Amino acid sequence: MILTSLIVGAGILIGGSLLARYWNSVVDWLKRAISKVQEMMQTVIYGTKVFIKKMYEAMQEISKHYTRDQQGQWHETVVTREVSEYDVPPEILAKANKTSQETDITHELELQLN
Repeated sequence: MILTSLIVGAGILIGGSLLARYWNSVVDWLKRAISKVQEMMQTVIYGTKVFIKKMYEAMQEISKHYTRDQQGQWHETVVTREVSEYDVPPEILAKANKTSQETDITHELELQLN
C-alpha cells in the first residue's frame, strides 16, 4: 500500500510527457482526496491504493483510503473521478482495457514517486 505521507510529500514529476502529466494529475488528485478523507473521518489514513477502470467512453480513477476508528475498526473510503482516455498513458490504458474490473495501478504510482 502507498504510504499517505509519500503522496502528500510528493513533488511534481519532472517532464512534459503524457506520462509525467498523467502522474502529476493523479498525485494532485490524491492529495486533495487524502485531505478530504482526513477531514471527513477525523483520523489518520494508514494507506491508499489506486485503481483505474474502463467506463464506456471514459476512464474512472479510483482511490481507496484505509482508516481505523477509535474502537479499532477499519474503514475503507472510496473516491472516484472520471478522466478522458486521451489523458491516460497507453501502457495504463492497455492494462485497464484488458478487464472490466478495477485495475490496480498503485505499484506504477509508487515507481513514479521513488
